[in-house]
Amino acid sequence: MIEIAVFGIRDEVPPSKCSCGGTCGGSASNKTMGEMYEELESFLVQSDLGAEVQVQFLDVLDDDLSGHDAAHVMFKNGVALPLVAIKDIVLFSGGINTTMVYDEVKKAMG
Repeated sequence: MIEIAVFGIRDEVPPSKCSCGGTCGGSASNKTMGEMYEELESFLVQSDLGAEVQVQFLDVLDDDLSGHDAAHVMFKNGVALPLVAIKDIVLFSGGINTTMVYDEVKKAMG
């Protein structure tokens, strides 16, 4: 099982800077981080990876981040939310690109 964690603030729109070169549907789309997460979860569950992934959203203001030290430090240091971690490694920040996350999960599966 591949664990994917999205760290963000559920009801906020992400800032304009993202780590994917602007293809993640960040602030230009006016989607909240929660909506972006829901699209990612739906996309992955309906894909061929559906049985292989576990996806969760952690609100950095409301949820316990213990056990997620890298994401917690990145958030505290001002890295743009949302953060997307695959197998506890933060790979994306500032937005969620479902295709890029899918590709990284496929790589992680070997």
